[in-house]
Amino acid sequence: MSNSIISQIDPRLKFAWCLAILFAALIIDTIIGQLFLLALLFISEWLLTRSLKNFGILTLVLLVVASQLLIIQLLFCREGVIVWQWGVLRIYSEAVPKAILGYLRTSVLAYAAVQFISWTPSIDGVLMLKSFGIPYRYAMLVGVAARFFPLMQKEYAAISQSQMVRGLDTTGVWRKIKALPPTFFPLLYRALRRSADTALSMELRGFGLYKERTFTKELTPRLWEKLAIVLLLLVLALLVIFNIII
Repeated sequence: MSNSIISQIDPRLKFAWCLAILFAALIIDTIIGQLFLLALLFISEWLLTRSLKNFGILTLVLLVVASQLLIIQLLFCREGVIVWQWGVLRIYSEAVPKAILGYLRTSVLAYAAVQFISWTPSIDGVLMLKSFGIPYRYAMLVGVAARFFPLMQKEYAAISQSQMVRGLDTTGVWRKIKALPPTFFPLLYRALRRSADTALSMELRGFGLYKERTFTKELTPRLWEKLAIVLLLLVLALLVIFNIII
């Protein structure tokens, strides 16, 4: 990540790109428009990282979301004409298009957020928030969280393994759901304990004692990055103005 092209781009440019995609997804109300945004995300991800693995697990989750949206729209959508009826159940012609549009919009929002998170190292996120005027005591929470979640993943894997050794059956989807309480509560306890240890160690090291602190890295945007940020902010403004006029 440190040697890749995307890691060398200013995080504020990545943030502006993410905001432009998010606002466009919320404003555009056509399936074609949402497909265009989705294509932009996948193309940019492939061009800059040469991989789509960051979208792998999210794609499976979004397929589950798609089924839920389809069911909700089929049951509660009342737009268009009735295409099928059985007793009190009525299916309208706009149910499927509404479900597709909702799924695409949700996908664009989720992919844009995951893309920004995967593109931005934790230190860059901290420096970006600090450049926005946020005190470093709060900006550092981004870096702490980025280091905390992978640690909790390892903790959960260790807890699951220890519970399986004790005879907990996790074969099949239903057994995995039933196994959540025996694994979640130990994870919660460990998370609280590690949070307390982290807070104590930071206090003992004098974190927050001074109003300012130095970092080993500084954000120095290049000219093309400044121009790109201005362009994306202009696109954001035009989207908002266009939405107000319409």
